Amino acid sequence: MERALEVFAALSDKTRLRTYRLLLKAGKDIAVCELIDALSESQYNVSKHLQILKTAGMVKETRKGRWVLYSVIESPEVELAEPVLKMQEEIFKTDMERLKKRLSLRNGDDIVSCQLARQLMEA
Repeated sequence: MERALEVFAALSDKTRLRTYRLLLKAGKDIAVCELIDALSESQYNVSKHLQILKTAGMVKETRKGRWVLYSVIESPEVELAEPVLKMQEEIFKTDMERLKKRLSLRNGDDIVSCQLARQLMEA
């Protein structure tokens, strides 16, 4: 039961819920800068919330060169939150659209830096 409480506590924040949902829907490793662009949040804020999700055992981080990538850790406790994760709020749709656009800038598995991505997305 303690584990389930940790999951619900971690998802009790709007930014963490949005972040976790993006990682879950993406189904692949996502770089912090890609999440920053998708969520339109600061690097500090996204990193802080990712750390809380990581501490709750919901996401894992992997290093790939200079990039830190995040992905979901599947667990039965997280499945308890599935109704919340399936909500069809407009903000979730917008987040996912921005993430898809951001991921389309990748060259294969090569991640585009935040600065370059913003220039490309604004053009």
